[in-house]
Amino acid sequence: MNLKVRIKNPWFWIGLAGVALTAIGVDPSTFTSWPAVWDGILAVLRNPVQLVTGILAVLAVFIDPTTAGIRDSARAMHYKAPAKDKEAK
Repeated sequence: MNLKVRIKNPWFWIGLAGVALTAIGVDPSTFTSWPAVWDGILAVLRNPVQLVTGILAVLAVFIDPTTAGIRDSARAMHYKAPAKDKEAK
């Protein structure tokens, strides 16, 4: 997996955060302080369903659905930066 390129793409981070928070059922209005954030993290770690769902959601962001398996294509592994669509205007 070409993680060096993925972390340069802001949409990767947006997708990762959105999917992970949605998968574990986080209500952003409950995180009004750092102790509340910590309590939320501990609640997820204590709940096997939320923990597994969160892990699967994060894994889904990493897997390239255009290739077989969980690895990136050979072409994608040679990217130095996120590819840009030449036909996009």
